[in-house]
Amino acid sequence: GTKLHQQTHKAISKHQPALMTMLCKFNAYCEQLNELYDPAYGIPLPMPLPTKLNDLRNDQSLMEDVWITPLTGDVPHWLEDPDICDEIWAMLKRDRCIEEQWCLGLEADNLCRWFGDELSVIELALLTPGSKYHTYPCCCPSSVHYR
Repeated sequence: GTKLHQQTHKAISKHQPALMTMLCKFNAYCEQLNELYDPAYGIPLPMPLPTKLNDLRNDQSLMEDVWITPLTGDVPHWLEDPDICDEIWAMLKRDRCIEEQWCLGLEADNLCRWFGDELSVIELALLTPGSKYHTYPCCCPSSVHYR
């Protein structure tokens, strides 16, 4: 009994930072949805979750399934119209492409910085007297510097 309790406590402690990060992120999403919400949508919004683990364990909203009860009134257009669904997917894909473009730009900048550093090291080795790579300055193909 005690050993199992200790292992459970250790596992919870180990994963607590990640769990707390996810709870804060989920609560931030709930706030964003609340700001964007229009009652005409006719769908229930998720409620923010408690950030204390003991309160989270006793939270009854985790046991609710908000999609069990049918919607009252008209079905929102984004649920029934396939064109709107396609547009939402296109917007999400565009957002991912913009994010990927930013990441690729960052990677390209890092590669250029690395290449510049490597080129500087090679130039220094070529121009340092006593280096086994030392050449006379007149042997360099050009006087262009890449920095």
